[in-house]
Amino acid sequence: MTTRFTINGLPYTVNLTNLPPDITLNTFIREHAQLTATKYMCQEGGCGACICVVRDGKRSWAVNSCLTLLNTCANLEIVTAEGLGNQRTGYNAIQKRLAKMNGTQCGFCSPGFVMNMYGLLEQNDGKVSMSEVENSFGGNICRCTGYRPILDAMKSFAVDSNIQVPPECADIEDLQARNCPKTGLACSGSCHPTRTNLVYDDGSQWHWPKNLVELFEALDKVKDSEEFMLVAGNTAHGVYRRSPDIKHFIDVNGLEELHQHSSDEKQLKLGANLSLTQTMEIIRTLSKQPGFEYLETLWNHIDLIANVPVRNSGTLAGNISIKKQHSEFPSDVYISFEALDVKVLAAKNATEEKEMHLAEYLSSDDRKLVLKAFLIPAYPKENYIYDSYKIMPRAQNAHAYVNTAFLLELDTDSKVKSARICFGGIRPDFVHASAIEKLLVGQNPFESSLVEQTFSKLEDLIKPDEVLPDASPEYRSKLACGLLYKFLLKHAPAADIGEKFKSGGQLLQRPLSSGLQIFQTQKQNYPVTQAVVKVEGMIQCSGEATYMNDVLTTSNAVHCSFVGASKVGSTIDQIDASEALKQLGVLAFYSAKDIPGSNTFCEPGFGFEAEEIFCSGLVRHSEQPAGVIVALTADQAQRAAKLVKISYSNPSAEFKLLPSLSDVFASGTPDLSRIVAVAKSDVKELKFTDEPDKEVRGIFLMGLQYHFTMEPQTTVAIPFEDGLKIFSATQWMDHTQAVIAHMLQVKAKDVQLQVRRLGGGYGSKITRGNQVACAASLAAYKLNRPARFVQSIESMMDCNGKRWACRSDYQCHVKSNGKIVGLSNDFYEDAGWSPNESPIQGHSTFTAANCYDFSGSNFKINGNAVLTDAPSSTWCRAPGSVEGIAMMENMIEHVAFEVQKDPAEVRLLNITPGNKITELLPEFLQSREYHKRKQEIETHNAKNRWTKRGLGLAVMDYPIFYFGQYPATVAIYHVDGTVVVSHGGIEMGQGMNTKVAQVAAHTLGIDLSFIKVESSDTINGANSMVTGGAVGSESLCFAVRKACETLNERIKPVKKEDWIETVEAAYAKSINLIASDHYKEGDMQNYHVYGLALTEIELDVLTGNSQITRVDILEDAGESLSPNIDVGQIEGAFVMCLGYWLSEQLVYDRKSGRLLTNRTWTYKPPGAKDIPIDFRIELIQKPNPNGAGFMRSKATGEPPCCLAVSVVFALQQALQSARKDAGLPREWVRLGAPSTPETLVVNAGHNAASFRLK
Repeated sequence: MTTRFTINGLPYTVNLTNLPPDITLNTFIREHAQLTATKYMCQEGGCGACICVVRDGKRSWAVNSCLTLLNTCANLEIVTAEGLGNQRTGYNAIQKRLAKMNGTQCGFCSPGFVMNMYGLLEQNDGKVSMSEVENSFGGNICRCTGYRPILDAMKSFAVDSNIQVPPECADIEDLQARNCPKTGLACSGSCHPTRTNLVYDDGSQWHWPKNLVELFEALDKVKDSEEFMLVAGNTAHGVYRRSPDIKHFIDVNGLEELHQHSSDEKQLKLGANLSLTQTMEIIRTLSKQPGFEYLETLWNHIDLIANVPVRNSGTLAGNISIKKQHSEFPSDVYISFEALDVKVLAAKNATEEKEMHLAEYLSSDDRKLVLKAFLIPAYPKENYIYDSYKIMPRAQNAHAYVNTAFLLELDTDSKVKSARICFGGIRPDFVHASAIEKLLVGQNPFESSLVEQTFSKLEDLIKPDEVLPDASPEYRSKLACGLLYKFLLKHAPAADIGEKFKSGGQLLQRPLSSGLQIFQTQKQNYPVTQAVVKVEGMIQCSGEATYMNDVLTTSNAVHCSFVGASKVGSTIDQIDASEALKQLGVLAFYSAKDIPGSNTFCEPGFGFEAEEIFCSGLVRHSEQPAGVIVALTADQAQRAAKLVKISYSNPSAEFKLLPSLSDVFASGTPDLSRIVAVAKSDVKELKFTDEPDKEVRGIFLMGLQYHFTMEPQTTVAIPFEDGLKIFSATQWMDHTQAVIAHMLQVKAKDVQLQVRRLGGGYGSKITRGNQVACAASLAAYKLNRPARFVQSIESMMDCNGKRWACRSDYQCHVKSNGKIVGLSNDFYEDAGWSPNESPIQGHSTFTAANCYDFSGSNFKINGNAVLTDAPSSTWCRAPGSVEGIAMMENMIEHVAFEVQKDPAEVRLLNITPGNKITELLPEFLQSREYHKRKQEIETHNAKNRWTKRGLGLAVMDYPIFYFGQYPATVAIYHVDGTVVVSHGGIEMGQGMNTKVAQVAAHTLGIDLSFIKVESSDTINGANSMVTGGAVGSESLCFAVRKACETLNERIKPVKKEDWIETVEAAYAKSINLIASDHYKEGDMQNYHVYGLALTEIELDVLTGNSQITRVDILEDAGESLSPNIDVGQIEGAFVMCLGYWLSEQLVYDRKSGRLLTNRTWTYKPPGAKDIPIDFRIELIQKPNPNGAGFMRSKATGEPPCCLAVSVVFALQQALQSARKDAGLPREWVRLGAPSTPETLVVNAGHNAASFRLK
């Protein structure tokens, strides 16, 4: 059976029987249509890389192509980034603006952002407001940019936009629907014959019913023993993975009866298969009618469900169906509908329907009961109060810690006639607070004694379950009570509420975000120092930029998936892959015994301890790869991998599973065999520089952080002649080449790597990607066919190391004015199971004093590695320095708190005389109105019990060290004078290629348009050092300048006025127009980067949610080579670490060692509405003719990470005010990474029994 649809105007006729029953649109677009602009990473609708736009002739909407099943796409017109615009047909306005307004870095996420914006404009006839735009990117993650420039570019399309647009982007191309390529007319969506049923060779079936009769005919074919799925948006796969055993897929998108809606003055009837977006459109319109005003509240709640593409596809019935199958699912639709006493219309067959309560439907064991409609009553605002809440770990696209909905019916005397008090996220069997509902009836809900009684009873009633990785029962209980209190504060008569309590009735209101970027340029050096557009920006926004998984291979390519070992501490006895090898499409299984050479992906010759590619004995961590399954498709490989059986010997009797740093220190006496002293102080005994007045001691905890690159770990290995061509997402080609060669026992010359660019790195692709590279290379070598390995998000998070977690045990001996006269710091960093990639002797120690003044004898620091039963921790953006500077800044803050002095004063008192911070900090405090703002915050906090503000300061002195060698080759083409550069560095979003092009153009004295930077490879880039440590760009610029200077010297004798004439003359004289050179350690001097940040926050004490109202960053970037690039690096680095300090939590199961937060459903980096509302960046530009750094520039990729700790200090200030109001004694609160809403509420000191309205 065939189906038809168009992609970018081209018709496709597809024989579905030749494809898997559950193939996604993403897989078809990429692997069959071979259109690679549409990316993927999480494959669960949580990252946005896969977004494209679909049309059915009536409407357009953005979808996650990784969730959309191909078999639901009949008659649709599909648009991908290539079809929107490209270099041959011209670029679309969205692509142009995103590129020209500095909205890309690694570029992997850019096509997804472009398509989401395109879908938004199409859906709204091109008319959207700035707030609608800013609200629509909750499902698009960007790890590089910090979002600000992306939002600016997108908001520039709004009808109320005040964003300045580059002149070349002022025109908006036609964004209307394209015409049908067949007829030239608007697509009618009716080019395809009717289909009803398709049976596959494996017995699975697809059904496409067009009415209820056909739907129940399809259901009748489902045997009791068979699994089936009603398919609408397939968005449930983003929460609970779709079963591989489904035998019947029933597409309900064609049932018109399920998409209808109607209303009268008493109720709204919503078809069960309306998408959440369609539902929002309907209820927003109806909310203007009497009796339905409360629907605006419902709209606001649905707006917090998932993200725009998921809401475009996910349906009401789908959401409730997940709740039916999984009682623990925190459904926002369910909690809202239950409070509103919504009834469901359910059909047992085509003619028989039944009106049911939601609870009755959920408890029904009839799995073939079909939801037809939802009946939503009118609630006149004169008689009813309705509100609902959803509290999440970040602003958007997260499931609730707790969600609630409350409906009160009041009589004319403000007495409660009926009450529906509903809570989600407590435990599966608890929804209605029935005792509270009964208590309120006949009472005035705002009467003080009743309020007291309500919360006294509610606190006893709410007993959340304890299920990791969910937040603690204590937090969820406090939060649930706090939300009912918030409801009462909001709706009580103004006279009944104390002025200090009023702000507690509102959630934090986030205004539109904006930014300010201040920098100077040196015109005499243009295009160096010029704020140019990133050279790859346009092709990134159109999706034409190639990443490793975009490399096309022959049709006989295979796909790989790791098989993980699960019993940590045990030894593998045997691996049985027989069941997996029987599966359709599975070709091979390889384990340690199949490796011809060295079983390690970390080369000892490069200074590492060996780490096994495939575990051959002792299992070091949960899901440690023990082998690889090779199959015809990635889905087949991943499913078969789960069927491989591993048998183990029991662990030794003394083995105790400890997967995290906190587990090691959980007992009073940690296992000393796990603690390895790495950096020992030479100071035996502290010698104070003065007699201390006070001792300040504490513990500071920082957790792990997952890099969250948008591009997965990826390698494509292709047999070629007598060797392998490797396309690998690696930051270190030399190392990857070496480990593959040694694994296969071949020569390095027979393993040639090519890397065009990476979709983000941050340290995760220095060594960790080698495991994937080795596995793919082994499969290609053994099978003599191309092998592709794209690691799934679960596998990456399970297998790969994270930022080193850190614990600091410190003692500060201080004078009463805050001057530190002696300090000791014993810190412990989580190595995982291996000490590889340790930052302890490096930046953890180098930055531990920051800019502060210590003598050799009054500063004692000991750094220790702690071995845990987890993947070997790895370098992560600003490794060691994030911890080192945070430890020191935390001590300064703690000292200031204990001596009751301003933290800025204490810093100034302790900074080393002559350090540049002594000059910068006073100016910074004055220009950012520090003291005035602090006073305003204190005034606000004194007047408000439930919203608090804080202002946090951080400063840094960041040492930069050059290392290694980096080669570069520059070639001039005699045909037209254009220039190509190839080098040994890796472009991964940091703008290396743009800076290299600027330097080449400046040195050769030609326009930037003449320059192209080509792929990196192990020929021109042989022996190149790792790209990392923020110095790769400068080092390569140095090498390129040397090569260009050589060329200048060669062509000097034939120099003409015109560049092209010069090149022609040089060629005519047979002058060599190719030059190679390199940077080597010692060619440039090390230097320091100085930076300051001031972060202002607002905290909702009842929920723990906070928002960052303003951030000011002043950074010393020397003479920036490329200010747009450097501002972007600063913003992105800072926001990445805001995630570290606020929301990115990794939770391990203590019993199995399994990571429980291993996907976008459970791990939450910052989104577009988590960034600072007012985000101000200034680059210090005071040209120093003798300044260190390449052309007096300084690195920006890593240092700004260290300033994000300022947000924790701002939260501390807000929290201290809340604790004071709660009557707690003045005491330093241990805040660390991450300081989640849970941390803040649990430490705020309030309890429900104390809630009052006055």
